Amino acid sequence: VELLQQRREQLEQHLRQGWLSLAQARYSLGCHRVSSLQYGATMVPRVRVCHRQDPEGRPHFEEVPGTGGFGVLVPPSLRQAQGSFQKGVTLAVEVAELQATMEAAAARYRQLLRQKRHLDGDSGDSQSSTGTPGDTKDTEGDTATSVTA
Repeated sequence: VELLQQRREQLEQHLRQGWLSLAQARYSLGCHRVSSLQYGATMVPRVRVCHRQDPEGRPHFEEVPGTGGFGVLVPPSLRQAQGSFQKGVTLAVEVAELQATMEAAAARYRQLLRQKRHLDGDSGDSQSSTGTPGDTKDTEGDTATSVTA
């Protein structure tokens, strides 16, 4: 969870820096020189994100380099924006992978908890009085936490 939070913060910083660099380029070159009207008609992405699912149904994300280029005579602020956004894509892929792993682990935990309750003879409608602090009960997709003193 800590790693996921750290990566999200890094992603936010890189995206913020990319937008700031892009704004600096628009300011220095003029807003008409850096706009969607200046994009080539046949742009090719530099990076692609591929999505696949493993046999258990968990999603996996992977970054695949593309074949596109950004140009030769590009201002430094645009190159900085490009670098920040490329790092952002890499971090976004890592965040998505970590999030999918956490969701799979939480689903597995809930499944094991239901199996435990079933083996203990609990019908699932109420929680046993011998629960440990932090036990959770899955009620129609919602998760409620009970703490016993």
